[in-house]
Amino acid sequence: MLKNKSKPVFAALFITAELVLGVLIQTVDNGAVKWLSYGAVLLASLYPVLLRERTAVYTFTQVGLVFTVFADLFLVVIEPMRQLEAMIFFSLVQICYFLRLYISHESTKEKAVHLAVRATLTVVALVLTAVVLGDKTDALSLISLFYYANLITNIAVAFSQLKKSPLLAIGLLLFLLCDTVIGLNIMAGSYISIASDSLLYRLINPGFNLAWVFYVPSQTLIALSLYKTNKKI
Repeated sequence: MLKNKSKPVFAALFITAELVLGVLIQTVDNGAVKWLSYGAVLLASLYPVLLRERTAVYTFTQVGLVFTVFADLFLVVIEPMRQLEAMIFFSLVQICYFLRLYISHESTKEKAVHLAVRATLTVVALVLTAVVLGDKTDALSLISLFYYANLITNIAVAFSQLKKSPLLAIGLLLFLLCDTVIGLNIMAGSYISIASDSLLYRLINPGFNLAWVFYVPSQTLIALSLYKTNKKI
C-alpha cells in the first residue's frame, strides 16, 4: 500500500512508537501497564497492513501477528488469565511462521529435512511431557510443549535462512527469551526453590519486567521482517 518513499518514514514511526511503549511498560506503575503492553502487540499486528503484499510470506506473517493479539488477549487483558486458550493461539502463531519458513526453502530436500526435524522434535517433546508428568499431564502441558518444540524449530530454520530475513530470526529468538523468562518465573514459583541471593534469581528478577524487554522488540522485528519482501512467493 505504501509508496517506496513513504516506507522508511512509517517504519521509523512504528519503531519509535514501540520504543516509547516499551519504556512506558517498564516505568508506569498502575493498571495502565496491561493496556500499554497489549497496545504494543496490537500495533505490531497493524503495522504490516501498510506493507500489504499479495504473497504467502506476507499472509502467513500477518496472520501470525493477529493470532498473537488473540493469545495476549487471554494472557494480558482478561482476568484471570486463560492460559490454555492463550497457548492454543500461540501454537497457531508458530504454525504460521513455520509455513512462512517452509515455503521459503529453495529445494525439496530442504523441505523434507525441515518436516522430519519438526515432526521428530514435536513428538519427542509430547512423549517426554507425558512420561515426566505422568498422571499430571493435561491439555495445557501438552499444547505448551507443542508450542515450544515448534518455536525452537522455527528459530533453527530461521537462522538457517538468516540472509533472507535476519529480522525474523532475531525476532523469534527474542520470542524464546521472553518465554524462557516467564517459564523460569513459573518454575521458581511452583516447582523449584531458588535462593534470593543466587545468580538465577537475580537474572529472572532484575527489578524490571525482563520478559517484555524481549517481547516488545520481538514483535517489532517480526513485523518489520516484512519491510523488504521482494520475492513473490
